[in-house]
Amino acid sequence: MNLSFRPQNILPEDRPIQVILASQSVGRKGLLEKLGIIFRTLITHVDEDAIVNKDPYKTIKARADAKAQEVVKNPRLYNLPTEGRVLVIAADSMAVLGASTYGRTQDKEETKTQLKALMGKTHIFATATCIVFMNNGIVKKTWGNLFKTKVTMRKMLPAELEAYVNRYDFARFAAGYSINEAPWDFIRKIDGSYTNVIGLPFEELLPILRKLEIIK
Repeated sequence: MNLSFRPQNILPEDRPIQVILASQSVGRKGLLEKLGIIFRTLITHVDEDAIVNKDPYKTIKARADAKAQEVVKNPRLYNLPTEGRVLVIAADSMAVLGASTYGRTQDKEETKTQLKALMGKTHIFATATCIVFMNNGIVKKTWGNLFKTKVTMRKMLPAELEAYVNRYDFARFAAGYSINEAPWDFIRKIDGSYTNVIGLPFEELLPILRKLEIIK
């Protein structure tokens, strides 16, 4: 007697949604991991520095949009499945203080320069999102938003600042700081979304994940 079992074919629409984070941000990756969902990360070929607008918030939004569209328009390059459902999550973050903007730094000295400019003041930490849902290679829905959080930073002593930048690789973070990795009390107050300052506002993301039944 042949007891071999042949599983039924699973239709593309019945397969789990493949979640793609178009970012190598440690903070964004950590937030998705906390949700317990399966996802993969990738690096886009977008030249972010070439996308600049006089309005910093338009710059942030344009960069997030460019990252998502780069992935969607180049499915082979980014190994997107031609069948089934895909959710591409892209974002961009920046700190804004007056007419000045603060993105990722290149080295420790630039990190210290940015932090010195922000210390003792309240700045805006802004994150733009662009989230694209695809089915069988066709874009079905696109969400996008811009979140702003007021962050008040205290002044640090020179020795404290030096120790701070030597402990972590803050070149990975917008404005040279991360509120969820360093055990420091340099942030005095946050007015707005906490996860926004990490780089991915849950206020925008969670309703989408629930609607698509990726999380309950």
